[in-house]
Parts: sequence; C-alpha cells; structure tokens
Amino acid sequence: MFSLNHFIRIGICCVLFIIALAFLKKYQPPLKNVLTVCCVMCVLSEVTKVLSMMKLVPSSDGSMMTPYLELNQLPFNLCSIQIIFIFVARLTSNEKLRKTVLGYMYPTCLAGAIGAIALPTIFTFSITSDQAFTHPLGYQFFLYHTMLLTLGVYIPMSKQVELGRRQYATTMGIFFAFGFSSIYINSLCASPTYVDGELISVDFATNYFVTGSQDWMMTFTDINQWRLYFFAIVVAAAAVITILYIPFLRKPKKAE
Repeated sequence: MFSLNHFIRIGICCVLFIIALAFLKKYQPPLKNVLTVCCVMCVLSEVTKVLSMMKLVPSSDGSMMTPYLELNQLPFNLCSIQIIFIFVARLTSNEKLRKTVLGYMYPTCLAGAIGAIALPTIFTFSITSDQAFTHPLGYQFFLYHTMLLTLGVYIPMSKQVELGRRQYATTMGIFFAFGFSSIYINSLCASPTYVDGELISVDFATNYFVTGSQDWMMTFTDINQWRLYFFAIVVAAAAVITILYIPFLRKPKKAE
C-alpha cells in the first residue's frame, strides 16, 4: 500500500475513469445498457478472482488435495456485494425495487470504490504490492473498482433515476443492515480456539465492511476501543452518504 506500484495503479484508474466518463457523457447511453456491461464485467471479475486465488490444500493426513478459496475472498465486502445489486437493477421488472437498489448503489459504489482504490487491502491480505502488475488479482481489483466508480457517478448523471429522500432513507437502512450483519459474518468466518469451554484465541478472522480486526491500521487492546471505532465508522459512513445525497434532498420549488 502507498508504494510506487500502488500510485501507478491509481493513475491508471483515474485515466480509465476519465475516458469512460467522457464516453458516457458524449453518447449518454441508457442506464440499462450500462448495467448490462457492468453485469458482464462482474462475472469476468469474479471468475478471475476465484481462479487466481483458488489454492490446492492437502488434508491433515496428506491423503488428498482439495481446492479451497479462503474466506476473505468471499463476496461479502461493501464493493463485492454490489454484484448482486447490479444484477437486480438490470434484471428486475419491479420499478420500485429498481429505484431502491440504484439509490443504494449511487453513494456506496462511488464512495466504496474511491476508498478501495485509495486503500487497497489486497496488498495486505491477498498479494504484495510487487505483484500489482504480475498477479491477475491486481488487474481484477482495480478494474472492478474503476467500473464501480464510473457506475456510481453515472447513476445520477444519466438523469434516468429518481433520487430523493425516500432513496436516502432506504440507502441508510440497507447500508447499516449490511454493516451490522458483517459482525455476524466476521465471527462465523473466524477460527476460534476453545480450551475447557473457554474462548482463548481467534485466528484467520475476516474483515467485511471493515467492522473487524484492523491490525493493518491499528491494534485493539480493549473492547471499548473497538466499540469507539465501530461508532466512528458508523458516523463517518452516515456523513458520506448524507453529503452525496444533499443535492437530491432539497425539494424542488413549485412553479408559480
């Protein structure tokens, strides 16, 4: 993280984003067509990630080898879970559901992609920064998040989606429901060690929605530190979503 390769990747993402946005602004394609392209890119992205990160692991007795995808590669992050929303927004015939989904995707794709590109945790948990241009995950990660960034900007820019107070409220509800659920998911994916029925340690914990261990950034020594951290990210997320929605929360003036 913050290596030369990382900054080069950021530069490439910026160039691709500008090119994609210029194309969309010039031709103004229907959002449905853009979502179709995003669906294809999502499939290619996940296939690349799974095939490149799959490991062949021996059993404890060494008698067999099993292909295994580590738990931190499951699509439960803020950005990877957008795959579901992209397909729902593209395929649903329920207009109310579509508006709700696109209303959620607008701020979370935009802010989530920027955060992921700026702080790519893959360089901490999956590959090294030296592998940014030699490992398929380096291409998959940055191209996927550039796509999300472009989509997040184009949703309001297309003027084909109604964004307002209702979408703001449902976005807050969906986001924090996922955020709180990630506490359960992180606990389910961890490997606890018990001695005489007492929890002694936890290993290989995941960090979905960044609500878990932050050993790459800070170390918790007391549960109240985690509670304070959790409260801080809740406030920060609410602030970011609110800021991005401010232009759409004002009621239009009635014509005289």
